[in-house]
Amino acid sequence: MNFPVGYYDFHEDTAFNFQLNRFYSFGCLDYESVAEIGAELTDFDSWSQLFLDRVESFHNEENYVASATCLRASLFFMLDDEKDTLYKSEIYERCMAEYQTAYEQVGLTYVRVPFENGYFPVIYKCHSGGGKGDIIVHGGYDSFIQEFVPLMQYIYSKGYNVYMFEGFGQGEVLNRCEMKMKPEWEICTKVILDYFNLEEVTLIGVSLGGYLAARAAAYDNRIKRVVLYDLIYDFYGAILYKAPEQLQKMIEQLMNDPNNPKWEIIVNLMEENKFSLWLFQQGRQVFGEIVTLYDYYKVIKKYSTAKISPKIQQDVLILAGEEDIYTVYLDKQINVLTSAKSVTSRVFTKEENASHHCQVGNVQLALDYIIDWIDFKVEK
Repeated sequence: MNFPVGYYDFHEDTAFNFQLNRFYSFGCLDYESVAEIGAELTDFDSWSQLFLDRVESFHNEENYVASATCLRASLFFMLDDEKDTLYKSEIYERCMAEYQTAYEQVGLTYVRVPFENGYFPVIYKCHSGGGKGDIIVHGGYDSFIQEFVPLMQYIYSKGYNVYMFEGFGQGEVLNRCEMKMKPEWEICTKVILDYFNLEEVTLIGVSLGGYLAARAAAYDNRIKRVVLYDLIYDFYGAILYKAPEQLQKMIEQLMNDPNNPKWEIIVNLMEENKFSLWLFQQGRQVFGEIVTLYDYYKVIKKYSTAKISPKIQQDVLILAGEEDIYTVYLDKQINVLTSAKSVTSRVFTKEENASHHCQVGNVQLALDYIIDWIDFKVEK
């Protein structure tokens, strides 16, 4: 398969535009549908309905990947006060049903690996002859593994066995098992590696997975190669990166004083900005231990690779986009990998249509680079 190339101006709002391009770049929605939604999208509140309005027609056309993607997209920017929890749950379950129908004939195996009172879902596909090696893929903040099936199929076509799983705070683990996100991702990878008796694996972490995969590699030597797709050196710093300098300084000072009444000023600013409000509400849903804005910042401060990177002894590949907010930390991330067997980095450019987070705009370019790197390291 080939992924579409191009990062388009579907909407003037950069946050909306990135997500619209994301659903297009993974080949799950066609250009015309995304362009229509972008043209009709007027504000934050209209996002969910515009995607929901297209589900039935895609379903009736038996384009189940598109109908599932629309359901997933509708949930993405849905605010707490927009729909109740039961409504969101119903959309999630319908989304899962559409994904199941979409991929039931493509040779994927689905299992639920037991963990505590729940499980970690895994989708995998292996070559009958053993393949060139085992690659494990996971997402980030609140991802669904079904979103990465196109990526999985592409990697499989290059000769590798591919395992994709959800861990803390993701997909079914969050929505069905009610397990919230926490930094100790090595717990999740240990469960998966133990269950499938895997050794000598390559681990690819997508988006916030760039932190999670680094964390797992630091604590498990069965992971021989780790791909940070893209790097997440400092989640807290990146979230605040584009905020006014005065606001950044105020928040940093207030982090030492959680009960300071000045927090109300920042809360009011957040509530006036729908994107900031969504970030907080999404964080509250994913992390679970968040009540106040102070809690939110305190939690995301934990997602930094600064302290765990010196423990990483594997071959490391770091991807970055020149327009991505996380790329400002590339040099710092490289410099703290003091024990790594090797460190390779690649910054993708606007001319390559790959300068945004996770190379949305030219996913195939990034995947080809990852696979070439893995091929080289495995052969060595």
